[in-house]
Amino acid sequence: MENNNQQQLDLILDMIHSARQEFTDDSLIYLLWGWAVSLAALAEFVLIKMNNQYHAIVWAIAIPLAIIAQIVIMYRSKKKERVKSHLDRVFGYVWMAVGLCIGGVLFSANILQAGTYPVLMLLYAIGTFISGGIMKFKPMMTGAALCWAIAMAAFYVSFEYQLLLLSLSLVVAYIIPGHLLKIRNSKNV
Repeated sequence: MENNNQQQLDLILDMIHSARQEFTDDSLIYLLWGWAVSLAALAEFVLIKMNNQYHAIVWAIAIPLAIIAQIVIMYRSKKKERVKSHLDRVFGYVWMAVGLCIGGVLFSANILQAGTYPVLMLLYAIGTFISGGIMKFKPMMTGAALCWAIAMAAFYVSFEYQLLLLSLSLVVAYIIPGHLLKIRNSKNV
């Protein structure tokens, strides 16, 4: 009987460890996209200030590289795959919906014009806020709230300064919470 109880306790501890590891792995995705988009926005801002007519090229470099990196991260985590929990599916659906909306906004950028980046920031905030709520991780929810405020301000500034605000929004919504999440989970593992 005692051996059976120990096995059950070991199983529960293993499940908790797996869940914590999953959230740590998620921090890599937030950090990847936070740094990729933030640095691309800053680079485009600098190129605009240098009067470089090819300033948008940074996106054609940064986004495919980030996509490749995410595929590698996902492939590696699939190797260690455990049974998908209900929360895994919720996260997947939330970010799939946000990603599809981001794609729709980018596809409609010529219509949205100066509203493109502020709307993207609003979408980043939605996904981050929901994820932070699910994980009960306040820094992520706070970052999302700051991202919303930055997005609202971005509607009132010129395109080049929207790039600076876009970079800032990724720092507060993805990069800082991503690092804090990684630190929190490394202490708990």
